[in-house]
Amino acid sequence: MVFGERHPRMTRALIFLILLAAAGQARAQDRAQDDAVQRVYSAMEPRIRAEYEFHLAGMARQVLGSGAPASKIEFFQGRLKMLAYNRAVMVAYCIADAERDRPPTAVRVPMEQNLVLTTCVDDKVGQLQKFSQLAAYADFFFPERIESCGEQSRATEHEQVLRPYGFLSLSEPRLYDFARYNECLMKR
Repeated sequence: MVFGERHPRMTRALIFLILLAAAGQARAQDRAQDDAVQRVYSAMEPRIRAEYEFHLAGMARQVLGSGAPASKIEFFQGRLKMLAYNRAVMVAYCIADAERDRPPTAVRVPMEQNLVLTTCVDDKVGQLQKFSQLAAYADFFFPERIESCGEQSRATEHEQVLRPYGFLSLSEPRLYDFARYNECLMKR
């Protein structure tokens, strides 16, 4: 007679405890990853702010120089804020992921020479840049797709971990999977 046949409740309790321990360990790893991402994200704030202010000034000059009404600046400023938030989160996750897989005894590789990191950043930022171009097209020809595709492409799991920087003052912060967003914009 096998142990489980004689003591089915004990067997179920043991299985439950094993699963509970595994879930606790997985959650601890998730928390450690969240902490690493938050540290990287916080450290990036001054650079993201400088980039945002640079692009905002350039966009304002472009809008005003084009003869478009100054009210257009607010629309583009909102888009720049969303893009800055998304870019910061994408890069923070790429950096944290590259560090997570590095053994503690391994020599640090400069960021620009870290193939895992540069590949991740190039892919994510490339999708973000593609979105910027597609959004300009979609705004003109089919503006209804921007919102519907955006909702389908949300990355809400990251929104819970990383809130936007204070200087972005986003009323409705949203993170997106830009590969999915781009595909949706062009397929509908």
